[in-house]
Amino acid sequence: MPAPFLEPLVPGVPPAVSAWIRGLEEVALHLEGWAFDLPEEAFWWRPKEEANPIGGLVRHIAGSSLRLGAYALGLGLPGWATRGREWELRGEAEPKAVVVARFREAWDGLLAAFREVREEALAEEVAVGHLGVRAPRAHVLHHLVEHAQHHAGQVIYARKLL
Repeated sequence: MPAPFLEPLVPGVPPAVSAWIRGLEEVALHLEGWAFDLPEEAFWWRPKEEANPIGGLVRHIAGSSLRLGAYALGLGLPGWATRGREWELRGEAEPKAVVVARFREAWDGLLAAFREVREEALAEEVAVGHLGVRAPRAHVLHHLVEHAQHHAGQVIYARKLL
């Protein structure tokens, strides 16, 4: 199977949305290949005290993506996703299976919501964060994908260190 960015445009969505969907698919592909097969101890291993464990990065990718999706797409947030960045990255370890299941559920919801985005909605401004700063929906969606890819790269690097 070719890398998602080499796949055809996703039918029925604007080209930019198709690119973001392919980017989200690539994040999932990387996490499947670099994180989800790890044993429990390795999933929560830290290369040094200040570094984030792979499990924390996966939890943060899912949680932050859902929060950005809530702002830009009106998605509801599960309780765990409201706990925030610090808990996601540095909070207590949970069973790997729980974190992986949450990620997969989050990704299924995000991909479905992205498929509903229409061209005319991309320029609309949405309120972001607790301060409600307004930003174009397209910028928030783009940041969601690039942020997830950034942290997926950290997962790959941490796995190589492991």
